[in-house]
Amino acid sequence: MKRRNFIHRLGHVSALAAAFPNMAFNNLDFSSSSALSNTASRDKIIVLIKLDGGNDGLNTIIPLDQMSELSNARPHVFLPENKIVSLGSNDLGLHPSLGDFKSLFEEERFKIIQNVGYPTPDFSHFRSMDIWQSASDSDEYITSGWMGRYIEDEHPLYPNAYPNEQYPHPLSVELGWQTSLLFTGKSSFTSFIARNPTEFREIINEFDNEYPSDKKGEKLKYLQLIAKQSNLYSTEVKKAYESVNNTFDYPNTNLGQQLEIASRLIGGGLNSRIYMVELGGFDTHDTQVDSSDPTKGQHASILKELNDAVTAFMKNLDAIGRSDDVLTMTFSEFGRTIVSNGSNGTDHGTAAPLFIFGNKVDPSIMGSNPVIPKNAVWQDNLESEFDFRQVYTSLINQWMGGGSTKAKDVLFKDFDEIQIVGKEYVDTDGDGVADINDNCPDTPQGSVVDLNGCVLFSLPANNYAVKTVSASCIGSNNGKISVSAEDTSHTYQVNVSGVENAYSLSSDNGHSIVLEDLEVGLYTINISIPAQEGYLQSFEAKVTEPDPLQGKAQIDYFSKSAQLQLKGSQVYYIEVNGVMMAAHSNLFTVPLKAGKNTIRVTTPLDCQGVYEEVLFMSEKLRYFPNPVDSELNITIPGTDSEIAIEVFSDSGSNLYRGTHSIGASRTIQLPMSRFKSGLYIVTGTGKTVNESFKVIKL
Repeated sequence: MKRRNFIHRLGHVSALAAAFPNMAFNNLDFSSSSALSNTASRDKIIVLIKLDGGNDGLNTIIPLDQMSELSNARPHVFLPENKIVSLGSNDLGLHPSLGDFKSLFEEERFKIIQNVGYPTPDFSHFRSMDIWQSASDSDEYITSGWMGRYIEDEHPLYPNAYPNEQYPHPLSVELGWQTSLLFTGKSSFTSFIARNPTEFREIINEFDNEYPSDKKGEKLKYLQLIAKQSNLYSTEVKKAYESVNNTFDYPNTNLGQQLEIASRLIGGGLNSRIYMVELGGFDTHDTQVDSSDPTKGQHASILKELNDAVTAFMKNLDAIGRSDDVLTMTFSEFGRTIVSNGSNGTDHGTAAPLFIFGNKVDPSIMGSNPVIPKNAVWQDNLESEFDFRQVYTSLINQWMGGGSTKAKDVLFKDFDEIQIVGKEYVDTDGDGVADINDNCPDTPQGSVVDLNGCVLFSLPANNYAVKTVSASCIGSNNGKISVSAEDTSHTYQVNVSGVENAYSLSSDNGHSIVLEDLEVGLYTINISIPAQEGYLQSFEAKVTEPDPLQGKAQIDYFSKSAQLQLKGSQVYYIEVNGVMMAAHSNLFTVPLKAGKNTIRVTTPLDCQGVYEEVLFMSEKLRYFPNPVDSELNITIPGTDSEIAIEVFSDSGSNLYRGTHSIGASRTIQLPMSRFKSGLYIVTGTGKTVNESFKVIKL
């Protein structure tokens, strides 16, 4: 068995074990996070490798049946046949620096598309790369990129509603220094720049300013939105990057570092579907080859960098079990001339080969071997056999789940498809079932399907609210679980494990019930719809023994109240000085009277215990003068008829104890002439008084 098939089948064996753990088909979860849902979290990923400068295709994939013509046309860069890595009976060979690609080719994980270009080619680096990234005709100027348009079409509320619960991660990631035309949408930039996730910092402090509804204000609002979005995305990207390490080392090169980051983000669970990395140095007008050895030189070095980085990337995808989910594609703005120049190089040309790597590629070589004129001259160039937009159309339809309408919306025109993804993997309607097994090939987006690709009746898992509303004491049956349904157009049947009776959610009970008299334990709640045969949604809810009742009181003397901090229940019965009240919050304020206050708190469950506390709310004594010479006046608010007064020295010795009657003036006189000069502590106690204060005796 070929490695590609072994890895692919191994991945599906593990997926089946996760999807069917000894349960009946009716018990499968077809919610939005289900393995059979077309919105599963392991979406297909595309990694684009931009080869800047114009790659010399004739020295990358060499037509071995044209060696004589190549020797005549490009003697300055010609590669000796005995150094070329042969791909077998197809008369094609790889540059010696791409030796590892032969292994990928033999594993059927490497696709070659020959002679890719576009009509009336432009030979300017900048203009031609703009054409490739915007997917425009050569005489058409478009200011948005095809991938940016694709993302905006898939996510029409971007960027205003992003990130969100369903899409908490960037929609696309660029591992360069700045955003490219490729990801520039019609109304926004759609990529996140992730050059070095270890050095992410909050780019701007959080702010939420109001701006006027004019052009300037709209621009400021957009900048504020993107700044906040970047902060949130940076956190998620850094978290994914730091959560996993690569199994296989990457070369210490620019491309190696970029793909190393990409594989760690993918392995760390980042759900971004589109990545772009770049490799420069392909503008080889001179020193493309070493004059003493044409297998060396600038072109050999950058192809070696490509070879080593892609090979490490594929190995690491295998190691993390994601090689089934990723396609990697190279592209460059153009090829090079057939005829070499006198500086051991080549000049700007036209068509060139394009590479795609992945477990699910169609491994056949696409296109004819280039034909080299016998007496080629400088003006000769390779004819395009495939328009690069055919590749884009095929990627959208066969890998990105777009369909022909989507491709035309993104690329503005219809282009013929070519087979990029193996037919056994193509899923045009994006429902998770390959076209060759799909009995319903036009499933609407977002539908939940069966194994034949046909729509199943389903409701989202969040249609239901199942929660434990009351714990239960050991040995008692006082637990409660509430069940409700948001969609009221159905009548539901509710079955609970360990409970004989079946329940109904209908208009008669407002599609909401409370299951009572439940003992401590784990319950499975199965919800079905009798009118929809085979539909079943299952939930688990646990009734536990309650925590002990806990309480704490904090007195507020100014308001004559106490704030109770309670824990352990949702309902509390509070008795304060014989007056009963109920609380449905963990914080509750109770009034206090002057003097002794008795507080007692219970819950509906006796096993939680009782919280009791006695609080004394003292009347506030007023005293004067201070410092005092002979007599200290003490005023006692309230209704007490007498008060006990004690005087202590600052060392704690009791110097005086006596009981004083309180007259109509509510003021008593305490003789202080008996005490020598110094600091004293005076206490007053009564039915509503318990207070101390300090005075200075002159």
